[in-house]
Amino acid sequence: MTGWPQSLTDDPSLTQTKMVLTGLSNVKSPLYIISTFNTRTEHCPRLPRKPEHRNIYAELPMQETFDGYTLITSSAWKNMMNAATGGVGVLLSTRALKACTSIVKCTERIMKVNLSGNPVTTVLCCYSPHNEHPGEDVEQFYQELPTTTNAIPAHNLFMIGGDFNAQLGPTDSLFTFNQNTNRNGKHMKNFMEQYSIVPTNTRFQNRTSKLWTHRRPSDGFVQLDYILARKKWINSIKNSRAYNSFEDVKSDHHIVSCNCQISYRKRKAPARGPMKQIDWRKVAGNAILCEKFTVAVHNRFSTLCDQLDEKNSSAGYDTLTTANKDIALELLPKKRKKTLTFASNKTVMKAREELKNVAQKHQSRSTRNTERNLDAAKASLDEAYTEALEAHVKSKTEELNKLHTENKHAAAWVALRELTNQRASPVIRIAGETTEQRLDGWYQYFSNLLGKPEQCNAYLDDPFSNHKISESLPIQTGRFTMAEV
Repeated sequence: MTGWPQSLTDDPSLTQTKMVLTGLSNVKSPLYIISTFNTRTEHCPRLPRKPEHRNIYAELPMQETFDGYTLITSSAWKNMMNAATGGVGVLLSTRALKACTSIVKCTERIMKVNLSGNPVTTVLCCYSPHNEHPGEDVEQFYQELPTTTNAIPAHNLFMIGGDFNAQLGPTDSLFTFNQNTNRNGKHMKNFMEQYSIVPTNTRFQNRTSKLWTHRRPSDGFVQLDYILARKKWINSIKNSRAYNSFEDVKSDHHIVSCNCQISYRKRKAPARGPMKQIDWRKVAGNAILCEKFTVAVHNRFSTLCDQLDEKNSSAGYDTLTTANKDIALELLPKKRKKTLTFASNKTVMKAREELKNVAQKHQSRSTRNTERNLDAAKASLDEAYTEALEAHVKSKTEELNKLHTENKHAAAWVALRELTNQRASPVIRIAGETTEQRLDGWYQYFSNLLGKPEQCNAYLDDPFSNHKISESLPIQTGRFTMAEV
């Protein structure tokens, strides 16, 4: 409504700003929608039509339920022509209503909604004075909005939605529909810079039809409605733009919707120690390399020790560890990264290079022929990967058969785990400081595992459980004889 004549602002059918909240902030993989919509409540067929909407209420908001949604509105107010104007409200889905902990009418133009979750979500629904209103009204609004913002904890997922009647130009916003910044836009910019808040629906590059939010009766379209969010949670905003899906509401505004999915900070994994890069199995099986490593560490440590004080034992230890690490990184072999062999297959590499060239041609000039060539190149690459994978599995299977024939069972299990991408099962370790203690531990382990008699819970009357299968088998339970060995 920014830029309308003053006579139109006194119309009793002026719009109310409604905030639509759907979803929950504490569900798994949270994905929910926050929208702002400036609508004429009396002319909206989707919202309840009651004359009380234009009445003036002192403090308490009004609540109504319809079609599974709950509408909570605050009162409008009288203008100089004694007509009800303005008013804000929230429209909550059933799930959002369960997560709602409080709804507070902060001022006549601001309403606050708190949703439980981790983090707690706080949404402000607001309605700013028009750009043609006296400057005192606009300044009062931007004094009330910071006061409400200061009371919100810093960790909350904080968002503000509403009709700000503000235009942000290209110098003040990234992807905006407006060509310049008006007076309300300057106030809004100062507020956002003070509290580290950014507009979400100018953050994404969309078509111009997805940017403008208000159709003026005379001079085209403008962008007046915004959803603001703290910079701390800006990566949680997946998309934000205007939609024209509420045409039957007969509003001169478009709804602005924001898709939000919580994005937490991830701790970086600690850096691996440089000594873990060494392949110690190869070192342990190579006596010559071990001797060479020992001599090199001794020479390096001897050279460094000549420069140290004999009384400083801690410095000598640090010197030894430094020499050990430096020589190991220089001399000893490092572990190889485990990579699939078929990824470096010649056919795969050729298909990947062909796909890269076709994709560059399609990006430079997109036609139907280049699009078909791109799809064909993708299919060719998938086929090449499949053939390479089949060849890899076939070669590993032949290797397994060969290792089994040669009775190299340990190597066969290693090849099998590599083929199936499975880790080795954990080895059972029996605690004990001496050999006798470990033998006693193994004895107790197998006694508990095999030494207990079988517990049969079958009924005696059951013919199957009492059926004799065979005679006693001639199994020798004594010591091994020479013939058996």
